[in-house]
Amino acid sequence: MSRLDGAGGAVRRLVTRRRIATGVVAAALALATLLVASVDPGPTLRWSPFPGIGTGSASSGPLTVEVHGATLASSIAYRDDVLTTTGTFVVLDVTMASTDEIDILARDLVVDGVRFDLSTKGPSSWMESHPAPGMPVSGQIVFEVDSALVDDGATAWLLVAPGFDASGDLEAQVRVRVDVSGPVVERAEVAVVSR
Repeated sequence: MSRLDGAGGAVRRLVTRRRIATGVVAAALALATLLVASVDPGPTLRWSPFPGIGTGSASSGPLTVEVHGATLASSIAYRDDVLTTTGTFVVLDVTMASTDEIDILARDLVVDGVRFDLSTKGPSSWMESHPAPGMPVSGQIVFEVDSALVDDGATAWLLVAPGFDASGDLEAQVRVRVDVSGPVVERAEVAVVSR
């Protein structure tokens, strides 16, 4: 019987260890649940859980973005300056409108999976001119992209984000598909934003 007693003791120890391990895992999951529930993701200005997606224009929540055209250029003329780039300028003629008070935090262009930020060489007035309720903002926004991605024509996505998502990354509210094909002109005139 001593062999059975020894085997029974080993089984009891194994069961006890598993119960302890299960209890520790359950306690850890409960603690993790409490921590996640207490985390406040912070403010977000997204009105819709899904972005508005369209070709040429798109809307989501109170935000509407319309792209009237795209120009590829080797240089841009803005005010009295002629500005050049090592790549190609993509100049988008855009109108943004909103039915609510928002701040546009980001405008990015995605070409062939590569994301480009708004160029600092274009009109900076876009940074201050957010669409007020019922007052659309129109003008050109400028991106500097890798020439190899657009010189033979490409499809790009203009991403407009009026807020941050919970992880802190810019989350697009509106995604507009834009054809950026055509010849690369020597110089594109860039206008100041208007209401």
